[in-house]
Order: sequence, then structure tokens, then C-alpha cells
Amino acid sequence: MIAPGKKRFLFALSFTEGGAVMATELIGAKILAPYFGTSLYVWTCVMALTLGGLAGGYFFGGKLSQKVNSEKILFTTVLFAAVYMCILPFFSPLFLSLAGLTSLIPAVLIGSAVVLLPPVFLMGMVSPLLIKSLTEKAEESGKRAGEVYAISTVGGILFCFLTGFYLIPQLGLQYSLLLVSGLLVIFPVIYFIKGKNYFSTLIYFVCAAGLIYSAAKKTNSVYVSEGLLGKLEIRDDLYQFSTNTEREPCRLLLMNNVIQSAMSLKTGESKLEYTSLIQKNLDTLGKKPKNVLLLGLGGGVLANEFAKRNMLVTAVELDPRVVEVAKDYFSLNKGVEIIQDDARHALYGINKKFDLVMLDLFHGETTPSHVLSVESFERLKSLLNEDGLIVLNTYGYLKDKTAEGNLILLNTLQKAGLNYKICWVGDKTHEDFRNFEIFCSIEPIQQNLVAQLEEKIPDVGEIVINTDAKPVLEYANARAAKRWRFEYLRNFVRMTPL
Repeated sequence: MIAPGKKRFLFALSFTEGGAVMATELIGAKILAPYFGTSLYVWTCVMALTLGGLAGGYFFGGKLSQKVNSEKILFTTVLFAAVYMCILPFFSPLFLSLAGLTSLIPAVLIGSAVVLLPPVFLMGMVSPLLIKSLTEKAEESGKRAGEVYAISTVGGILFCFLTGFYLIPQLGLQYSLLLVSGLLVIFPVIYFIKGKNYFSTLIYFVCAAGLIYSAAKKTNSVYVSEGLLGKLEIRDDLYQFSTNTEREPCRLLLMNNVIQSAMSLKTGESKLEYTSLIQKNLDTLGKKPKNVLLLGLGGGVLANEFAKRNMLVTAVELDPRVVEVAKDYFSLNKGVEIIQDDARHALYGINKKFDLVMLDLFHGETTPSHVLSVESFERLKSLLNEDGLIVLNTYGYLKDKTAEGNLILLNTLQKAGLNYKICWVGDKTHEDFRNFEIFCSIEPIQQNLVAQLEEKIPDVGEIVINTDAKPVLEYANARAAKRWRFEYLRNFVRMTPL
């Protein structure tokens, strides 16, 4: 008969292993995000390889459970899983940077396999091995399997909340991995110490010491933070934004290695072209907005530009880290009113009218589909003064399947009763190196705009729109997101370690 103390020990291992699986999936996705983004493709690969690793682990663990020394195999497996999680930050930045040199989908698959498959496969082996250790009679096997998987699942649920809401935002990826692997390794340490096998436990502590040293090393970044919305980084760097300008000292805000804001350290002005294009077109249209709504704060550089023109700016930002860095590193104007909320949710709590609404909601290479639906635009339209403008940015694609998301977006704007004109920023002739700024209004815009697009908009054929009930935009933009991020990271941004 299995001693009650041993049974509790094995059930505690099951609970911790289930939690470690979910923590590894969440942390692994965040490790991949700065290199490959958080698009539909990335999450598909992460989830598929997690399930694939678990399936392989269940099968192989079941085979090994038939061995005579299955209990030793169980704790050795747990030790190896913890060690891999511990050393992952050592080699993943270099490997993922090299993987990023290939096209996006193979790179994501390879990167996900390196980050997720080994630890998840090893932890998948744990449950069948645990069931064998807990089962004395054949007729007990079903009961023990149910207990192990139930306890493991409960651990997964609790660790999912703990990792997402506390560990990653508070500790970052490296220390979160260290903590989870430290909890996991307690079990083999106790087992091997009882069996007087001290060498096996030494392996983990050597790896843990190396990770602590690696995490403590300084980087050239001014600020780095991990959170549910991704890796946020502030860099001070010499940067060249076009072939017509020289490199100059700039402060960059990056989300998952994609530049969200760029400010000259000499003048404090925005270095992103779309900012000046908005100002030029406001002047062209003779618009002098008084009340401005920004959906997406970024570094606050655009908010500062508007505030300099005596505009009253209200900015909605979901990520509290962005608000913090805008104040601390980009000198956010104190007159800017901040609403910390999801952009769509915030719209229903705002009661005043605006002359200009700016949707600056790119999160890396993805845009939130729920803020670009017919219903969302109708709500925005109700917050707009009669002669007001809505401005949003999107990819610069108009050809082939890559343009599908843009065409749906334009249809959605029309369905919401908005007229629009499209302007371009970047390289006019190269779709991968340009973005569109779409200027929308209730009444048609009569004047020609600066950098107005002259290309014919393709006929989308069957009218497809993005609605709350059928949010198709993210899927339709998947090809554009994949292609844009690959070209962007290859040409514009240097990778930095975790």
C-alpha cells in the first residue's frame, strides 16, 4: 500500500507539473513575440506544438511506465524539464534571431519547436509515469488517471492566472522561468537526496546560478518590461528613418521589437513620418481641432505634438506600462487626459464630442479587430463633430490576397456611413515598406490630400465587412501581418536579448 505521505507528494508533483505546462506555454509565447509577433500564425503554432508535445509525452511516458525503474525515470524526467526551462534564456535569443532570417512560418515553427517542444514533451511524460507510481491494482488505474489529470488541470488553471497576471508583469520572462522551474525541481531534489543521488541535483543548481548571472547583466536598453501585451522596450540609439536623412540620436518605444514611437533626443519631436503627414493634411483641410481623441497612446509623442497646437487631448491606453514610459521617458504633456482602458470599451464611457479621432492601435504587426468593426465605427461616428475627422493607419497592401484585410476595412468604413481618402507614408512604390493613413469623415472630403493615393482600389467583389458577430479582419490580415513583420524585422530593427 502506498504511504499517505508519498501519495500527497506525488499529487503535489502532478499539480505543479500541470501548472508548469501552462506557465511554459504563456512564457514561451512571450519569448517568441519580439521575434515573430503575436499574430494568428504565431498563436496557432504555439498551441499546436504545445498540444503536439503533450501528446508525444503522454505516449512515450506511457511506454516508459512499463519499465521496472519507472519511478526513477519519472523524477529524472522532471529534473530534465526543469533544467531545460532554466537554460532556455541562454540560447533562445541567438537561435530565434537566426531562425528569423528565414520566411516567417518556417521560422515560427522552428522557434516554437525549440522553445516549447522539449519541456512540454518532458512534462507530458510525467502524468502516465505518475499514474503508474500511484497504481497498485489494475482496477485502480482509471481512478488514479482521473485524479492525476484533474489535479494537473487545476494546477494549470491556477498557474495560468498566476503567470499571466503576476509573474510575467512583475518578474519578467527570465525570473518567471526560474521560479517555475525552481518549484518543479523541488520534487526530484527531494527524491534524489533521499536516494543519496547528489550529482543529479547539482546539475540544476549550476544551471540556475548561470541564469541568475545572465539575468543580472545589464543591457543597452533604457527600459525593458514583460507583460501580458508583450515585451515593451525603450532604446536610445542612433537611427536613420529614411535614405534622405542622417543617423541621429533617437528614443524608440518598441512593442515586441516593432517601433511604436520615435522621438528625436535633440528636439523632442516625432521622427515617424505619419505624424507629420497628419499635421500637413489638417493644414491642407483648414482644420484646427480643439478636442482630440487618441485611441492608443504609444510613447505619447503624437499626443505631445497635438498639445503643442493647443489641442485638448484625451488618450485611451490599455497597457499601464505604456502610460508609465510615456510620462517617464517621453515627457508626456501633463495636460493630456489618460483613460486606462480597452479602446472599444472606453468608447461607451465617453460622452463628449471630438473634432479629431486618431486610431493608433497597431500592437506590433496586429490590429484589434473589435475596434475596427462596423459597430465600433458607428460609435466613433456618434462621438464625432459634424465636420470632424477619423484617422487610422493600416498596411500598405492593395494587391493579391495580401490586400484582403484592407479591402474589408474599407468596406466596413463605408458600411458605417463614413467617407474616406487614403494617403501613403514610406515608400510609395513598395508595398512592404509603406503604410496607409486613412482620413475618414461624415461628409465627403473635397480637397486633395498630401500624399494622397492615386492607385485604383481593387474591386473586392462580394461585400465582406468586419462586424462584432463575425470578426473577420484579423484572419483576413494574417498574410499582410506575416509579410510585413518579416520585411520589417529584416530591414529596420536590430534584435536584442530577452
